[in-house]
Amino acid sequence: MKNYSYVLWDWNGTLIDDLQMNIDLENSMLRQRNLPPLPSKEFYLENFDFPILDFYHLIGYTFENETYEEVAEIYAAEYEKRLATTSLFPDAENVLDALSKSGSRQVIISATEQNMLLSQIERYGISKYFESILGTDNKLGQSKVQTALSWLRENEIDPKTAVFIGDTLHDLETAKALGCDCILTSRGHFSKKRLLSAGVPVADSLDEVMEMLVKK
Repeated sequence: MKNYSYVLWDWNGTLIDDLQMNIDLENSMLRQRNLPPLPSKEFYLENFDFPILDFYHLIGYTFENETYEEVAEIYAAEYEKRLATTSLFPDAENVLDALSKSGSRQVIISATEQNMLLSQIERYGISKYFESILGTDNKLGQSKVQTALSWLRENEIDPKTAVFIGDTLHDLETAKALGCDCILTSRGHFSKKRLLSAGVPVADSLDEVMEMLVKK
């Protein structure tokens, strides 16, 4: 394995399989506002992006009668209610355990609000694998680049000793901002076609990610 002292993980769509739940939740909220539902799962995979506000404008929100902040609060509360319908990807815990035993120090860096993130990870009993769990201070689904940069600087970590693993091009943007390597996974919130256009390794599973790390 390449000398990665740190493995930095995204959460949603990377370790937790919440794609369909998010699509169902988006459609529920659109129906409540008399807006048309997402045309298809493929549409979501091709268009979902960060900041999430831009995606909301794309799918029909005008924010004339409510603010984006209000919508984000409602979404976050409903997500928590539906969390029981989701699970970790089947290979997630085995990979986390194998990396932990190999001596890698693991960190989650997510756009999820900090308290929600801690609660979600505790629910699945995997907090023991992570040295740090880093969310944001709001529920707006904004960039996590600053969170990641602050952590890197505060801990005086050489980015060349870290690899970032995520499922969106925002994860690649975060990795680039940090100056570390990146591996993307194709089971989350972006289509594999979009990920392949980025020019970094794309894995179809976390087992495959592990194989890539071993071959480095």
